[in-house]
Amino acid sequence: MDKLELLLETFKGRNTTNPLFSLWKHFPLDDRDSQRLAEAHIKFYEHHQFDLMKISPHGRYPVVDYGCKVAEGYDPFTGSTSCEECSINSLEDWGALEKVDVNEGEFGEQIKTVRTLGKKLEELPKMMTIFSPLMVASKMDTNIVKHMREDTDKLKEALFVVYRDLLEFAQSSLDAGAQGLFIASQHFRKSDLTWKEVERFEIFFIKKLIQEVKKKSEFNIIHVHGQDIKFDKAAEQIDAEGLNWHDQLTWPSISEAAKIFPKGLLAGIDETQSLVEGDEEKIKTNIVEAIEMSKKYDNRVIIAPGCVIPITASNESIEIISKTIHKSRKRG
Repeated sequence: MDKLELLLETFKGRNTTNPLFSLWKHFPLDDRDSQRLAEAHIKFYEHHQFDLMKISPHGRYPVVDYGCKVAEGYDPFTGSTSCEECSINSLEDWGALEKVDVNEGEFGEQIKTVRTLGKKLEELPKMMTIFSPLMVASKMDTNIVKHMREDTDKLKEALFVVYRDLLEFAQSSLDAGAQGLFIASQHFRKSDLTWKEVERFEIFFIKKLIQEVKKKSEFNIIHVHGQDIKFDKAAEQIDAEGLNWHDQLTWPSISEAAKIFPKGLLAGIDETQSLVEGDEEKIKTNIVEAIEMSKKYDNRVIIAPGCVIPITASNESIEIISKTIHKSRKRG
């Protein structure tokens, strides 16, 4: 059984070997260049030898081609980026939104990264990070809820433009060497949106995206971002092979999630406290517990962070995770 086959069996609870694991983080500054970003991912993988790679471009990559200007700096904790200037400043701006060519510009740069990783790490399952259309729109417009309610139809029409571009980008990423998608959503948590608005503007487009990519994508993971999340709604309404969430910070626990969602769970690593503090014993204890929890649920828990590993976590701390898991495998 090759690595992809084992991963797909893991999502179904049929991995009879060992729990799999994945690690991911941002690579600030390197993520502004496709070749450097690919090299950073390769180096990270070669050091830790995990089972599933999440390709992590900078957090504002999907809005650059729509006219947003990305700040030169980055968040000192997460390593993520922000917009210095947003391209949408009025409701009229949404009406003028035009399709972009995802094989050129910033989207095209990310596809170059995927293509390099596909050639260099052919046997390793890789998932490209995609944001939901509404999440992309939220990065372009700081007043999106206001504009949504002023003209619902105009906003939804604009979201279709974004959706079609993201669909093409997802398909191009899969053609370039990714086997799956990591689809991030920030809207399954408490926000200014009503649940009906979430269903209409978030869930609708995620479901549509997954339905369209299924012919090419071997698997799709949904990242349910934030605290006080509606994990059960994501599990119920989204047809994905796996769910990822901040299990160390918010409901549900892995045990609770395993009862709600019968497929893959990406969770277990305490990335925001013990890993950042660098307490070796706490990190080891955390990972040993995650391994045991995965075994309890037929190895369908892929040991992973709830979100990006902070860039303040030292390489030595991250290495404790991979060494602990590899030692556990040797012991059987």
